[in-house]
Amino acid sequence: MYYIRAIFAVIGGFLTGGLNIRGELGIAVGIVVFLVSFLFFRNFEPFSSVPEKKKHYMTGIFMFFLLWFAVWVISINLVYPVS
Repeated sequence: MYYIRAIFAVIGGFLTGGLNIRGELGIAVGIVVFLVSFLFFRNFEPFSSVPEKKKHYMTGIFMFFLLWFAVWVISINLVYPVS
């Protein structure tokens, strides 16, 4: 679950940065991507049988937002550099 959530974070960071989404809307996109990863874990068969349902949203939450934010900032600065 941890590594799959990291992949979601990188994809979400590139999506947010590549589309030049900034400010509160960018944070909202990050939260939506996290919720999509939560729904993925809750409904995908190998992870739906996890006995502790709290693990679906708590596993890797800090890593997700840290990695997503880092990829967002780096990608937005590489794609749209300041003159």
